[in-house]
Amino acid sequence: MKVRSLLLLNPFLVMTFLLGIFYILEYGFNFDSWRFLAQPLLLSAITTIMIVKPHFKRYILFLISFCLVLMIISNLLNLLSFSKIIGDFGFSLLVVTIVLYLPRIIKKGYIEKF
Repeated sequence: MKVRSLLLLNPFLVMTFLLGIFYILEYGFNFDSWRFLAQPLLLSAITTIMIVKPHFKRYILFLISFCLVLMIISNLLNLLSFSKIIGDFGFSLLVVTIVLYLPRIIKKGYIEKF
């Protein structure tokens, strides 16, 4: 029973740690309102899913593509605030995905170690 509780606690701790990092990267150290917690919460949840279940990375790449295409369409329709929100989210997910793919790329030898 103890091992099962540790397995459930580990992703929660990872998500909480990532939530703090993403919030600081996005908004700094000022906490204005709870509504600013949505984007870091989504980023930390998706990043935790990519760390815990790596076979979902392909589906998350489709989500990134969808966000970026939706950003372009909303920008063409002059929905600039929505375009900025969805573009920031899609680009943030793209950066996180690239960072999580770096160990595999280095292992295969496409990028040399320093």
